[in-house]
Amino acid sequence: LEVAVDDLATAYPGTAPGDLLARVRTHLDYVGHLMDARATLTQRRRLLVAGGWLSLLAATCLIDLHRDSASAAYLKTAQTLAGETGQAEIAAWCLETQAWQVLTAGDYRRAAAIAQAAQHAAPRGGSAFIQATAQESRAWARLGAAAQSRAALARLEKLVSPLPKPDRPEHHYRYDPAKSDAYAATTLAWLGDPAAEPYARQVLARLESTADGPPR
Repeated sequence: LEVAVDDLATAYPGTAPGDLLARVRTHLDYVGHLMDARATLTQRRRLLVAGGWLSLLAATCLIDLHRDSASAAYLKTAQTLAGETGQAEIAAWCLETQAWQVLTAGDYRRAAAIAQAAQHAAPRGGSAFIQATAQESRAWARLGAAAQSRAALARLEKLVSPLPKPDRPEHHYRYDPAKSDAYAATTLAWLGDPAAEPYARQVLARLESTADGPPR
Protein backbone atom coordinates (compact mmCIF):
# COMPACT_ATOMS: atom_id res chain seq x y z
CA LEU A 1 0.00 0.00 0.00
CA GLU A 2 2.81 2.41 0.80
CA VAL A 3 4.42 1.69 -2.55
CA ALA A 4 1.03 2.11 -4.24
CA VAL A 5 0.60 5.55 -2.61
CA ASP A 6 3.89 6.70 -4.13
CA ASP A 7 3.04 5.19 -7.51
CA LEU A 8 -0.38 6.87 -7.61
CA ALA A 9 1.02 10.24 -6.52
CA THR A 10 3.66 9.94 -9.25
CA ALA A 11 0.99 9.06 -11.82
CA TYR A 12 -1.11 12.12 -10.95
CA PRO A 13 0.47 14.65 -13.39
CA GLY A 14 -0.02 12.40 -16.42
CA THR A 15 -3.27 10.58 -15.68
CA ALA A 16 -6.84 11.71 -16.30
CA PRO A 17 -8.32 12.53 -12.86
CA GLY A 18 -11.31 10.21 -13.30
CA ASP A 19 -9.04 7.28 -14.14
CA LEU A 20 -6.72 7.96 -11.23
CA LEU A 21 -9.63 8.44 -8.84
CA ALA A 22 -10.92 4.95 -9.63
CA ARG A 23 -7.51 3.47 -8.81
CA VAL A 24 -7.23 5.48 -5.60
CA ARG A 25 -10.67 4.37 -4.44
CA THR A 26 -9.76 0.72 -5.05
CA HIS A 27 -6.80 1.09 -2.70
CA LEU A 28 -8.90 2.97 -0.14
CA ASP A 29 -11.35 0.07 -0.14
CA TYR A 30 -8.43 -2.26 0.52
CA VAL A 31 -7.31 -0.08 3.45
CA GLY A 32 -10.81 -0.32 4.89
CA HIS A 33 -10.79 -4.10 4.45
CA LEU A 34 -7.45 -4.44 6.23
CA MET A 35 -8.60 -2.19 9.09
CA ASP A 36 -11.16 -4.87 9.93
CA ALA A 37 -8.47 -7.53 10.12
CA ARG A 38 -6.19 -8.28 13.06
CA ALA A 39 -3.15 -6.02 13.12
CA THR A 40 -0.53 -4.66 15.50
CA LEU A 41 -0.71 -1.03 16.60
CA THR A 42 2.21 -0.20 14.28
CA GLN A 43 0.52 -1.88 11.32
CA ARG A 44 -2.77 -0.11 12.05
CA ARG A 45 -1.03 3.26 12.22
CA ARG A 46 0.69 2.62 8.88
CA LEU A 47 -2.68 1.72 7.36
CA LEU A 48 -4.18 4.97 8.66
CA VAL A 49 -1.27 6.99 7.22
CA ALA A 50 -1.71 5.30 3.82
CA GLY A 51 -5.42 6.02 4.05
CA GLY A 52 -4.66 9.67 4.77
CA TRP A 53 -2.47 10.07 1.68
CA LEU A 54 -4.99 8.21 -0.49
CA SER A 55 -7.87 10.35 0.79
CA LEU A 56 -5.87 13.49 0.05
CA LEU A 57 -5.10 12.30 -3.48
CA ALA A 58 -8.76 11.40 -4.03
CA ALA A 59 -9.75 14.91 -2.93
CA THR A 60 -7.24 16.39 -5.39
CA CYS A 61 -8.67 14.34 -8.27
CA LEU A 62 -12.20 15.39 -7.31
CA ILE A 63 -11.17 19.05 -7.30
CA ASP A 64 -9.86 18.56 -10.83
CA LEU A 65 -13.27 17.09 -11.72
CA HIS A 66 -15.06 20.10 -10.10
CA ARG A 67 -16.84 17.83 -7.63
CA ASP A 68 -16.42 20.13 -4.66
CA SER A 69 -18.72 18.45 -2.13
CA ALA A 70 -17.08 15.06 -2.61
CA SER A 71 -13.59 16.58 -2.51
CA ALA A 72 -14.41 18.34 0.78
CA ALA A 73 -15.47 15.01 2.33
CA TYR A 74 -12.22 13.33 1.31
CA LEU A 75 -10.18 16.29 2.54
CA LYS A 76 -11.93 16.09 5.91
CA THR A 77 -11.11 12.38 6.09
CA ALA A 78 -7.46 13.06 5.25
CA GLN A 79 -7.30 15.80 7.92
CA THR A 80 -8.84 13.48 10.52
CA LEU A 81 -6.41 10.66 9.73
CA ALA A 82 -3.50 13.13 9.80
CA GLY A 83 -4.56 14.23 13.28
CA GLU A 84 -4.99 10.68 14.58
CA THR A 85 -1.54 9.63 13.34
CA GLY A 86 0.35 12.86 14.08
CA GLN A 87 1.16 13.36 10.39
CA ALA A 88 1.81 17.10 10.15
CA GLU A 89 2.90 16.76 6.52
CA ILE A 90 -0.48 15.31 5.47
CA ALA A 91 -2.32 17.95 7.50
CA ALA A 92 -0.32 20.71 5.82
CA TRP A 93 -0.93 19.26 2.36
CA CYS A 94 -4.67 19.30 3.10
CA LEU A 95 -4.44 23.04 3.75
CA GLU A 96 -2.20 23.61 0.72
CA THR A 97 -4.72 21.74 -1.45
CA GLN A 98 -7.48 24.01 -0.14
CA ALA A 99 -5.35 27.07 -0.87
CA TRP A 100 -4.83 25.90 -4.45
CA GLN A 101 -8.56 25.20 -4.85
CA VAL A 102 -9.55 28.63 -3.51
CA LEU A 103 -6.88 30.35 -5.60
CA THR A 104 -8.16 28.80 -8.83
CA ALA A 105 -11.71 29.80 -7.81
CA GLY A 106 -10.62 33.44 -7.56
CA ASP A 107 -10.78 34.02 -3.79
CA TYR A 108 -7.20 35.27 -3.62
CA ARG A 109 -7.17 36.82 -0.14
CA ARG A 110 -8.54 33.63 1.41
CA ALA A 111 -6.03 31.61 -0.61
CA ALA A 112 -3.16 33.66 0.86
CA ALA A 113 -4.50 33.11 4.39
CA ILE A 114 -4.89 29.34 3.92
CA ALA A 115 -1.41 29.10 2.35
CA GLN A 116 0.02 30.84 5.42
CA ALA A 117 -1.88 28.45 7.70
CA ALA A 118 -0.42 25.53 5.75
CA GLN A 119 3.08 26.87 6.37
CA HIS A 120 2.37 27.11 10.11
CA ALA A 121 1.11 23.50 10.14
CA ALA A 122 3.87 22.02 7.98
CA PRO A 123 7.26 20.68 9.06
CA ARG A 124 9.60 23.51 8.10
CA GLY A 125 11.47 22.87 4.89
CA GLY A 126 9.24 19.96 3.88
CA SER A 127 7.45 19.71 0.56
CA ALA A 128 4.12 21.00 1.90
CA PHE A 129 5.84 24.00 3.47
CA ILE A 130 7.58 24.86 0.19
CA GLN A 131 4.49 24.39 -1.96
CA ALA A 132 2.37 26.49 0.40
CA THR A 133 4.96 29.27 0.17
CA ALA A 134 4.63 29.17 -3.63
CA GLN A 135 0.84 29.34 -3.37
CA GLU A 136 1.05 32.32 -1.03
CA SER A 137 3.24 34.15 -3.54
CA ARG A 138 0.75 33.43 -6.34
CA ALA A 139 -2.19 34.63 -4.25
CA TRP A 140 -0.47 37.94 -3.41
CA ALA A 141 0.37 38.40 -7.10
CA ARG A 142 -3.29 37.99 -8.03
CA LEU A 143 -4.14 40.66 -5.45
CA GLY A 144 -1.55 43.00 -6.95
CA ALA A 145 0.39 43.00 -3.67
CA ALA A 146 3.84 43.09 -5.25
CA ALA A 147 5.88 43.47 -2.04
CA GLN A 148 4.25 40.51 -0.30
CA SER A 149 4.41 38.39 -3.45
CA ARG A 150 8.11 39.06 -4.02
CA ALA A 151 8.87 38.42 -0.35
CA ALA A 152 7.22 35.00 -0.59
CA LEU A 153 9.10 34.31 -3.85
CA ALA A 154 12.39 35.17 -2.13
CA ARG A 155 11.55 32.75 0.70
CA LEU A 156 10.69 30.10 -1.88
CA GLU A 157 14.02 30.53 -3.67
CA LYS A 158 15.90 30.26 -0.37
CA LEU A 159 14.04 27.05 0.53
CA VAL A 160 14.55 25.46 -2.88
CA SER A 161 18.18 26.38 -3.60
CA PRO A 162 19.79 23.63 -1.43
CA LEU A 163 17.40 20.87 -2.51
CA PRO A 164 18.62 17.98 -4.67
CA LYS A 165 16.50 16.72 -7.54
CA PRO A 166 14.15 14.05 -6.16
CA ASP A 167 14.25 10.48 -7.45
CA ARG A 168 10.67 10.83 -8.68
CA PRO A 169 10.17 14.50 -9.63
CA GLU A 170 6.63 13.80 -10.86
CA HIS A 171 5.55 12.77 -7.33
CA HIS A 172 2.79 15.20 -6.42
CA TYR A 173 3.76 15.38 -2.73
CA ARG A 174 7.54 15.66 -3.12
CA TYR A 175 8.67 19.09 -4.16
CA ASP A 176 10.73 19.19 -7.35
CA PRO A 177 13.10 22.22 -7.21
CA ALA A 178 12.58 22.68 -10.96
CA LYS A 179 9.00 23.77 -10.19
CA SER A 180 10.20 26.99 -8.58
CA ASP A 181 11.12 28.60 -11.92
CA ALA A 182 7.64 27.83 -13.26
CA TYR A 183 6.03 29.38 -10.19
CA ALA A 184 8.32 32.41 -10.47
CA ALA A 185 7.42 32.86 -14.14
CA THR A 186 3.68 32.71 -13.43
CA THR A 187 3.84 34.92 -10.37
CA LEU A 188 5.96 37.61 -12.00
CA ALA A 189 3.75 37.53 -15.11
CA TRP A 190 0.70 38.15 -12.93
CA LEU A 191 2.55 41.11 -11.42
CA GLY A 192 3.28 42.44 -14.92
CA ASP A 193 7.03 42.13 -14.32
CA PRO A 194 9.17 41.61 -17.48
CA ALA A 195 11.51 39.46 -15.35
CA ALA A 196 8.96 36.68 -15.89
CA GLU A 197 10.29 36.11 -19.42
CA PRO A 198 13.75 34.67 -18.61
CA TYR A 199 12.17 32.36 -16.02
CA ALA A 200 9.65 31.16 -18.60
CA ARG A 201 12.39 30.56 -21.17
CA GLN A 202 14.37 28.51 -18.62
CA VAL A 203 11.30 26.39 -17.92
CA LEU A 204 10.66 25.80 -21.63
CA ALA A 205 14.31 24.90 -22.25
CA ARG A 206 14.21 22.38 -19.41
CA LEU A 207 10.97 20.83 -20.68
CA GLU A 208 12.38 20.47 -24.19
CA SER A 209 15.74 19.11 -23.02
CA THR A 210 16.62 15.43 -23.00
CA ALA A 211 19.33 15.89 -20.34
CA ASP A 212 17.21 14.34 -17.56
CA GLY A 213 14.91 12.10 -19.58
CA PRO A 214 12.66 12.46 -22.61
CA PRO A 215 11.22 15.88 -23.52
CA ARG A 216 8.11 16.72 -21.49
